Amino acid sequence: MRPENEWFKPEKLTAYYYLYEAVAVVVLVAVGAFLASLGVLSEAPLWVVSLVVVPPVLALAFLTWWIPAFYRTAAYRFTDDEIEYRRGVFFQQKTTVPYNRITNVDATQGPVERLVGAGSVGVHTAGYGGQVGAELTVSGVSDYEPIRDQVLSNVRQRRPVATEGGDDATDEAGQPSRDRENLASEELAELRRIRELLERAFEE
Repeated sequence: MRPENEWFKPEKLTAYYYLYEAVAVVVLVAVGAFLASLGVLSEAPLWVVSLVVVPPVLALAFLTWWIPAFYRTAAYRFTDDEIEYRRGVFFQQKTTVPYNRITNVDATQGPVERLVGAGSVGVHTAGYGGQVGAELTVSGVSDYEPIRDQVLSNVRQRRPVATEGGDDATDEAGQPSRDRENLASEELAELRRIRELLERAFEE
């Protein structure tokens, strides 16, 4: 269980990403060896070979630098009311999901994650954030199942908020908000005035 109101790092994230990079290296080496065995690279001009070799090497070098840089910026926090996630190497981003918006929480572990002892927790909301799928994913953590249980526990302690009617559809006691009550009163008064006008018209 992660401490409340304290930022924590996804401790398995770098190992998870580096393993993906290693898989990419193996694939590229296998493709290069296959092309070399066919004699394609030996017969091609040097500039063609450079176009084939240099971009993947540069991409791998960039990933090798980017992975630890991203890890230094990535952190999660469970507050009293919401989950926060901040990250970004070049552009800082922060995602916030209130507990009373969460509709589903799932824990998953793919084959690559299993190799490094990590997993992911997907946090889903209804009609919040304008996207399909998980609104926020806590990835690269070893205790992904306890984290799922912790989030679910926090969700169950809070009253859900309806997403169709907007944030001010109900007040803290679950009753219609004051704005909606005032609007209903005004509509009722208008209907009464219309009825009175119609009755007078029929009487004349």
